[in-house]
Amino acid sequence: MLSYTERGRGPALVFIHAFPLDSSMWRAQAEHFSTRHRVITPDILGFGGSQPPRPWTMAQMGDESLLLLDHLRIDKCTLAGLSMGGYISLPLALGHPDRIERLVLAHTRARADLEPERAARNAMIEELRKDGVAGLPDKMLPRLLGTAASDEVKGTVRDAILRTAAEADIHAVTAMRDRNDQTARLGGVKSATLVIAGSGDAIMKVEDSQAMAEAIPRARLVVIPNTGHLSNLEDPPAFNRELEDFLRQSDSK
Repeated sequence: MLSYTERGRGPALVFIHAFPLDSSMWRAQAEHFSTRHRVITPDILGFGGSQPPRPWTMAQMGDESLLLLDHLRIDKCTLAGLSMGGYISLPLALGHPDRIERLVLAHTRARADLEPERAARNAMIEELRKDGVAGLPDKMLPRLLGTAASDEVKGTVRDAILRTAAEADIHAVTAMRDRNDQTARLGGVKSATLVIAGSGDAIMKVEDSQAMAEAIPRARLVVIPNTGHLSNLEDPPAFNRELEDFLRQSDSK
């Protein structure tokens, strides 16, 4: 079963982390929302406490997430996934609408990789096999973080990347490369949905997030200014405020 942290009591709020980080990226959200929610932050296989690494697919990680919900006796939850976490969360919500009451898709997309993106992932896999993770922070930090990111946030992300094992990273990159396209299924999302984008995200364009939000029946888009791909770390107050507003508004409907 996936390793996880749990904090607080109340309606369940589950956060699934980005690549190549671990559940600790949600520390500010766990602290903020645990006063009113039962906050669960799992580690994807091979990351954080979910060891040892082994190959997995998005569907298999969805199954692992459901096993964790069953173990915790959580019938329904709000599920929030950022980037890779969104690749896991979207098909999980589509396949099990009875378990996902609300959905948050942050800095993520529904479509599968295009050929240039698949080629870039293949190149990353080869670099990881050859050189390990030592060069990964310098390659990824400019894409993960916006220009306004603080030195503290840069250091946090760098340290998180260097904690990963090359084997775990390879399995995650492979799973992302081979994920299924969910675009045609977006109209079937039953959950109230919040789509979050960053105005300076170098990986996910705001226009792509807007198109995804428009295709989901009960979705709305928010754009967090002056952030890149990890807005929950770059501007935790803004991210938390948008998520809190979404939870409150969807409660009232």
